[in-house]
Amino acid sequence: MRKRWLMALLALLASPALAGKATSERWKMLWDKQAAQTATWEGASYERRLIATHNTFWPSVYAQCAGKAKSAGIDEFNAVAVIDAEGRITEFVIFPDNPALKCFSEDMVGRRYPAPPVAPFHEGFTVTLGKH
Repeated sequence: MRKRWLMALLALLASPALAGKATSERWKMLWDKQAAQTATWEGASYERRLIATHNTFWPSVYAQCAGKAKSAGIDEFNAVAVIDAEGRITEFVIFPDNPALKCFSEDMVGRRYPAPPVAPFHEGFTVTLGKH
C-alpha cells in the first residue's frame, strides 16, 4: 500500500500540470525581480545602457528565431534575461513556455551586456512578433 501511494505521489509531482505551475511561478518571481530592479534609479540607468547593447544583436536573433514562432501562431511573448556580474546572460526565461520559442532562449544565453550594478540583474522584455 505504501509503495503504491508513493508511486502515485511521484506520478502526480511529475505531471505536466504541476510542472507548468512551477514554471509559471518561477516566471512570475523573475518578472517581479526585474520590475523591482529596473524601478530604481541605478537599475533604470543600467537599463538604458543595456538596451543600447541589446539593439546591436537583437535583429540577428529576431531574424533567426521569429519565423518558427510566427509559424506556431505566436504573436507576442515575454522574457526575462538573468544577467551575471560580468554582463553575460545566463538564462533567458520565456513565458509562455513554448517549444517554438526555444530558439530565442538558446540564442540569447551567453550574449553580453555591460556589467550590471548588482548581480544577478533581471531585465524583462515583451517581444511582439506581429501577425503570422
